[in-house]
Amino acid sequence: MRRPLAAAATAVVLVPTWSHPTRAEVAAEVRPGAAAQAGGGFRLPQRFFIAHRASGSFLAPENTATAFEAGIRDPDADLLEFDVQVLKDGVGGVWHDPTVDRITPSHGRVGSRTSGRFKKLRIDAHAWFGGTAKDTHPLLLDEVLAKYAKRKQLLAHPKDSRAARLVIDHVVARHLTGNVQMQTDRLADAVAARKAGITAQLLVGNESQAVPPEQIERAGIHRVSVNSGLPDALIAGYARAGLVVACFNVESQTRRDRLYRIGVRGIDTDDPVYLHGSRYRRTSDPFAAGTYAPGHMGQDQTAAAMALYQRGRFTGPDWWTIPYGRADLFTRQGWATLGRSFMLSATVRFDRLSGRRADAAAIQFSSPTDDPYEARTGGYDLVLRQDGRLDLYKEHRLMASVRTPPITRPGTTAGLRVTVTPWTISAGREGGPGLTVSDTSYRGRYLYLGRVKPAGQDGPQLSFRDVAVE
Repeated sequence: MRRPLAAAATAVVLVPTWSHPTRAEVAAEVRPGAAAQAGGGFRLPQRFFIAHRASGSFLAPENTATAFEAGIRDPDADLLEFDVQVLKDGVGGVWHDPTVDRITPSHGRVGSRTSGRFKKLRIDAHAWFGGTAKDTHPLLLDEVLAKYAKRKQLLAHPKDSRAARLVIDHVVARHLTGNVQMQTDRLADAVAARKAGITAQLLVGNESQAVPPEQIERAGIHRVSVNSGLPDALIAGYARAGLVVACFNVESQTRRDRLYRIGVRGIDTDDPVYLHGSRYRRTSDPFAAGTYAPGHMGQDQTAAAMALYQRGRFTGPDWWTIPYGRADLFTRQGWATLGRSFMLSATVRFDRLSGRRADAAAIQFSSPTDDPYEARTGGYDLVLRQDGRLDLYKEHRLMASVRTPPITRPGTTAGLRVTVTPWTISAGREGGPGLTVSDTSYRGRYLYLGRVKPAGQDGPQLSFRDVAVE
């Protein structure tokens, strides 16, 4: 369990080394419908992005028509990855999990359903994705190939050898070997795809699956997709061997930059807009849209485990809310880019109070990394407690404190402000006293919003709005 504002380890400032692909690199990419290279390979930018489950699972309901349309519109997504399983009647269903339980109100194994029953499943996106997402229905493999393969490059991920054979047969029959690639954790299936003229990459999910690079090369496979959580030495070994290396489960720009340094070319992510890092930037919060914006990530959020408590919910016009409860919640605000000097303002509302006067709303700013928030996240925390105390922390060590009026009634709002210069940090509560410290330790560009409470205890319900950076 992560404990915000506990003693923290020293943070390491990482200087990003990533840059946009050159014009020549972008021009070298084969566009959808174009012929593949000799040997069935695609031309991709020197650094490319794979949209996980069609658009990135943080941005749209996974593997759905909504996701494919979003991925096609996204200029940062070079490949749209999707999952394939074989249904009871031998038809390919586009689905990730072995069961239907996680993202529908139904239960049971997906492979026990005919294609007709599969198509009738209701994906309750409003319940697990949040915001304004609409419920929808799953897709079949044939639908995906017919509707999307000539609009953007696709990357099929069959979940077993039977599904791999189905993907190969359908791609070849539709003459789409120049439009659809395949990834698999079975080398024999990758070889079968290559022999059919389909670009294939071997998936390495854990160290026990780590096939030696020379064995992969001997099989005629030149690309691998490696779990980004595996040791850097293992990942770098594939790159040094001359393989084209992509990494999946990459959800932070900090991790992206580390991977680029060791030779990784491809980033497989649930948030390609944010991971690309250049297109989605704002000076004020996007909460009024009522849906999760790029870079909005909770500390325990993964593609397989998303719920409203993990990144808050939208309540009423312009408010984003951390529900009352036990979940530790600090969420990255990917829309914001902080500089060495800036002014930050926000309004917080204490919707429901907890029984502990030290529980608080918090703004974590100037972090040098954007990894999911945890106790060792560097930067500064401005904390407004229910007893009215306004505290400023660095690396979770108290720097300064000032008394303001206590929060005694649900619905109380407070305006907070932070001013950062290259040498000082000033903060205060609207209508109350402020504090100023001299410190130059952190001037990172990342911002988080969250709450402070004891681990395992219910915390106050908080809502934020009017978050702006100047």
